[in-house]
Amino acid sequence: MRSDDTVIGQSIKIEGDLASEGSIIVEGEVSGSVKTAATLRVGDKAKITAEVSAKDAFVAGQVNGNMQVAEKLELSSTATVNGDVSAKILIVESGAVLNGKCTMTRTSAVANNEG
Repeated sequence: MRSDDTVIGQSIKIEGDLASEGSIIVEGEVSGSVKTAATLRVGDKAKITAEVSAKDAFVAGQVNGNMQVAEKLELSSTATVNGDVSAKILIVESGAVLNGKCTMTRTSAVANNEG
């Protein structure tokens, strides 16, 4: 863990918007929006009801809301995501639940085909 990481402990409930340049680790509950320029980690007992935006995301708990991930989204076997997801790389372990539309992007390939 780095000094600029934000940690939401298991006993914490937050209502509002979280925004960080560093990584965000959620073990508790968050309602609102979650935005990080780095990595979002959602613990296996965590619950997020929010629009999510991150560079990378690792989900072991529950996310209710759309997720926009610039690079890699990884759903562990205990993850439940109810919402649309967008990512360059999607890794889904056996047992994970994803209820929503999935869009995978290849920015460089799209740029190369435009013209």
